Amino acid sequence: MQSRSSERIVRSRRVALGGVTEPLRVAPANLHLSGARITAISDYDAPLPPADGARVGVGVGVVVEDHGDDLITPSFVDAHVHAPMLYFRGLGSALAMRGNVVEDVFYAVESKLEPSDVRAFARLGAYELLRVGTGTIWEHYYFGEELAAGLRDAGITGFVAPTLQDRSGPGVPWLEQQLDATIALCEDDDLAEAGLFAALGPHATDTVSAALWQRIATLAQERGLPVHAHVAQSYEEVERAWQTAGCSPVEMLQRSGALDASHRFLMVHGIFLSDADLGRLDPARHTLGFCPFSQLQFSVPADVLRWTARGLPWVVATDCAACNDGMDVQKELRFVSGARALRAAHSSEREAFARAGSLTAAAELERTRQAAYDLDHGWSDPAALLSRVWSIPGVLDPRWPAGALEAGRVANYCVWDIEDPAFWPGIDPLRALAMGSPLPALRRHVVAGRPVGRDGDVRTLGEQAEVREAAREARRRLELLLARLN
Repeated sequence: MQSRSSERIVRSRRVALGGVTEPLRVAPANLHLSGARITAISDYDAPLPPADGARVGVGVGVVVEDHGDDLITPSFVDAHVHAPMLYFRGLGSALAMRGNVVEDVFYAVESKLEPSDVRAFARLGAYELLRVGTGTIWEHYYFGEELAAGLRDAGITGFVAPTLQDRSGPGVPWLEQQLDATIALCEDDDLAEAGLFAALGPHATDTVSAALWQRIATLAQERGLPVHAHVAQSYEEVERAWQTAGCSPVEMLQRSGALDASHRFLMVHGIFLSDADLGRLDPARHTLGFCPFSQLQFSVPADVLRWTARGLPWVVATDCAACNDGMDVQKELRFVSGARALRAAHSSEREAFARAGSLTAAAELERTRQAAYDLDHGWSDPAALLSRVWSIPGVLDPRWPAGALEAGRVANYCVWDIEDPAFWPGIDPLRALAMGSPLPALRRHVVAGRPVGRDGDVRTLGEQAEVREAAREARRRLELLLARLN
């Protein structure tokens, strides 16, 4: 990362504006930046300080970046990620996905982790995230202070939730240490200056006791911290809830007081949420997290159509490289767009056609498909798709407002080459960004006002000496971890 100038104007004839209180649109604009924040948006034709150079120059105390016809957008927000878990990429087997991969594979390896491992893996994972245009993350993993240090090394921003477990899982021996780490992160002003903030990270309803949930709810109230947890993510979690409490995981949370407290709660996966469970959630305080490609591997996709019908806010995230094989949140949007087609794909009309194969049955299936389209066609709208990785997760916590280009927000933005074949012909750049494969066109990525890559070119990130050294250090740590695993 390079140092950021205190006063800058970033401008283009194509800037993605709105998306919060106004509709998302692409228009000419000037972004006025001071440090890590956007201070104002001005008209593209407004007079500017004189600058040397056609594209980037220094005016009277102001740096002007003129990006011509390139598209400027907010950076992506990945609302649930385990950045250090990229070390699992290639370690597991597809066969492990038949069972509970978290318990059958991940726990065995994670029980041998050391704090230095987490810092090394988190650093390299953060570089991967930066490279794909993600500037803010909601991170959840073990050894919180080393986790935050690794993310800070790379320069990514977001919210760090040290994993808390007291009933089962690798984190049980580290519980008090990680609670202390959460408080330390919360009180670290230097970390906040770098754009990293604490969140409370209970792992899941089957690995966290009712007593610990109550303790977490109290701490959330006292410290004003959000809670970030896995909820109803596996059959085993549901089974244990019914065996121990005679109710669903969500009702367990309600009984413990964790659900009804006034803190903000990010509840991820929600694969096994009933209508009654959804009725217990409050749209003003509870946000659901959907990780499409991860869920396709380790379970089944959550019923986000039902979430939407209930008026519950939800965001899109990647989870981790261990069960997704990548951490590119933009690529998840195509599956989200197609979720409406699942109504017809798994309908009784589809079954009837498979049995009969007749023209009449085919016509019934086509009518079902068209009815599903009429009901949910808004899912293909680029603004709606992009809101799941921009504006909605960008305001999950007011300490670091991201996901939109407007005054007061964080200066996290991407610059895309609109003439790149990945965008061409550029008639609808927002659709290309939501539904295409735009990564080759990512020219520049700025996070908290700091450019990523050599000379601000994100494409050079992998060539930087510190990134190469981070990869070597992660490799050394992985070899030691594998040796401990024998």
